[in-house]
Amino acid sequence: MKKNKLFLICFLAIITVILILVNDESIIVENLYSNNIYKLISKSLRLVFGWIYFSIGDILYFLFLLSIIYCLTFKINSIKKNYQNYLVVILFVIISFYMFWGLNYKRVSISNKLKLNTEFKKSDLINFTKSAILEINEKHLEIFGSDSTIPTNKYDFEKSVKISVENIKDLKNSNIGEFVNINYEYTSVKKSIFSKLLTYMGFSGYINPFTNEANINTKIPQSDLIFVINHEISHQLGVAKESEANFLAYNLLINSKNDYLKFCGLNYALKLSLGELSKIDYSIYSFFFNQINNGVTKEYINTSKFWKKYDGNIEKISKKTYDFYLRRNNVDSGLQNYNESLSLILNYKKE
Repeated sequence: MKKNKLFLICFLAIITVILILVNDESIIVENLYSNNIYKLISKSLRLVFGWIYFSIGDILYFLFLLSIIYCLTFKINSIKKNYQNYLVVILFVIISFYMFWGLNYKRVSISNKLKLNTEFKKSDLINFTKSAILEINEKHLEIFGSDSTIPTNKYDFEKSVKISVENIKDLKNSNIGEFVNINYEYTSVKKSIFSKLLTYMGFSGYINPFTNEANINTKIPQSDLIFVINHEISHQLGVAKESEANFLAYNLLINSKNDYLKFCGLNYALKLSLGELSKIDYSIYSFFFNQINNGVTKEYINTSKFWKKYDGNIEKISKKTYDFYLRRNNVDSGLQNYNESLSLILNYKKE
């Protein structure tokens, strides 16, 4: 029995090491896993869990956390005696993570597929920001009627999900397909049970790799809801890296026939470009900020105030933990990877 257990541990350990050491930008992962095996896995998981109203993934994480606390509190001696059993469970969870979703970190990046530069010039940023302001001011007036009206999401959560999924289906045969397959079946986008905790952690949502559910923090400003939904759906489509999920979400939205979805895409990109400008040339940032419709800038200020309310140790710890997680999964820039979507947007815009 002990020999069988030892053999199982060795076997699982070898599989784990192989999965971890798979090269980044792997064409084999891209063609075999991401474009074939993962598509079947993700579709199946969404079919199984998508119809359930609440998040199964949230509950699994909660039970897993409780079991860890219980074992460390009451079963510490049992862990020492039966460490092999616990080791098998840990290795199995790691392998499941990679097989169900995590191998997408190793696929060919969008920047390589599109042969995009990962850097950009200041002039490109200025030109993009100027163009984005003109577009968003026009779209803001068109939708909300007044430049002083704070833009709000008129759709509830369910409707926001529905119109986002319908938009993705409309774009199925668009040029977006040149960098990722957007064939999306079986919706599985849910309100996270732990939205309040996610807010304190500084996260707007997450994908559960074991259930393929997109879990959305419903406490966030509703003006951000559409973009977050599309970002998490991008993860479900097999885009693992945060910058690329942002890039895909942006493209899904700005190519939409729905004016509000298009506004949300523009809004995200403008926030991103303004944030970068504020770091490299504050005077130009201030000039551009004053060119934006008052209602839009008020929404930016309100969103900033919202997140500042939740600044604290929980966010610092969770962000450091997630930064470590990203770096362990071939995202060398860690949390900075969120902001690298700007270089993708700017360089793709130039093509």
